[in-house]
Amino acid sequence: MRKARARRPAGLKLVLGGIGVSMLVLPLVLLIAFSYATSLAVPREPLLKLEFVAQDLARAVRIGRDGSLSPRRRFVPSDGLRLVVAGPDDRVLLSTSPAFTVGDEASIESISVAVARDAKEVNFFAETIAEGERRLGRYYAWFADGFDPGSARGSPGWLLAFSVLVGLAFALGAFVAAKLGRSVLRLERAAVRIAAGDLESSVAVKGVREIEALAASMDGMRASLKEDRDRRARFLASISHDLRTPLTSIGGYLEAIEDGLAADGRTLGRYVAIMREKARVLEGRIAGLLEFARMETGEWRMRFEEVELKPFLEGLCAEFREDAALAGRAFACDLAALGDLRSRADKALLGRAFENIVANAVRFSPEGGEIRMAASRDEDGRGYLLLVDDQGPGIPPGEREKVFEPFVRGGPPGDSSGSGLGLFIALSVVSGHGWQIRAEESPSGGGRIRIHIPALAM
Repeated sequence: MRKARARRPAGLKLVLGGIGVSMLVLPLVLLIAFSYATSLAVPREPLLKLEFVAQDLARAVRIGRDGSLSPRRRFVPSDGLRLVVAGPDDRVLLSTSPAFTVGDEASIESISVAVARDAKEVNFFAETIAEGERRLGRYYAWFADGFDPGSARGSPGWLLAFSVLVGLAFALGAFVAAKLGRSVLRLERAAVRIAAGDLESSVAVKGVREIEALAASMDGMRASLKEDRDRRARFLASISHDLRTPLTSIGGYLEAIEDGLAADGRTLGRYVAIMREKARVLEGRIAGLLEFARMETGEWRMRFEEVELKPFLEGLCAEFREDAALAGRAFACDLAALGDLRSRADKALLGRAFENIVANAVRFSPEGGEIRMAASRDEDGRGYLLLVDDQGPGIPPGEREKVFEPFVRGGPPGDSSGSGLGLFIALSVVSGHGWQIRAEESPSGGGRIRIHIPALAM
């Protein structure tokens, strides 16, 4: 058996081509129909009526080479017109009147009786059919009772105007369809390029306003994808270097120990402490990568519970104080303004977010500097603010939104301790709780992370 071929959907070119052809053909059909209708219409003026009868007569009979009259086979009489054609012997050759059949004798008296019975007004025409001096026959014509001579035509002026308007409308439609088709096909080619990984070519499509807006949105998406790809590439290059560096250092110290270069306990302890610090750096970077991968793959889920924020955050502050002291910084915490505030929160993720924020503040603060976390009511007195200030160099205004983007790393020259994911993870966690976070300038000139807890999130 022959395998049935799958039916392919009609392409855009075929569809738009069909629309364009139909739009061009339909006005032509309407004009032909209009011309045909006007050719069959019966005018009201007597002279034009006579011309109308003459046209029907010409379609009804023909003159042979021998000069005889004969009816045409495919003659279709006009509706309401009575036509009787007789030969030279006054015998009927053709009749559209029920009063006469072929072969009957057509005299002026019998015709008058038929006209009086059919016509409501005098619309009678009679004339001899001749060729030169030779008489070939005679015809009689009248309009049946109840027939409106103008009904077949309707309103020719309005019909013509309607036909012209329809033609213009379809011509405009064909033009728009062609222009829209070209624009959509350009968008399709641009989408194929983007899907194939070409993020360098911009998407610029001219056409109707909506298509241009869609093209601009697509180009914005392309630029965003390109920026994200470039940022990931920079991050991967940086993180691979940063992961390799502590691993190489740990390997070097292990080789030194194996070679006996740490024979005394003091040197061995120093080597072990250095390797422990390198391992801690590696652990932090790998944890950040895993956290980012969980967010990217949708495995990151929040588990909310009722949390009293002040005791929870004070417990975190105790840990931050010790971490800061180990790094040679001081940490202060003032959360009295929170009172007994309770909120639904994921304690594990919220703790991770504040850990990233404080670790970032510690990294940017100079040795001997102070990091401070404080709470207060917001401006309208309904929500609360959590402020984390450091004594670092501050964040330039143009960089304050970028610090929350993934893989954006800052810090002093030569500092490679950050992964570029800490504040991005903090933003994701805080936003997931319905809170807001942003970077500002601290009154001391350093950086400030401002977290707003709206009343609706409590």
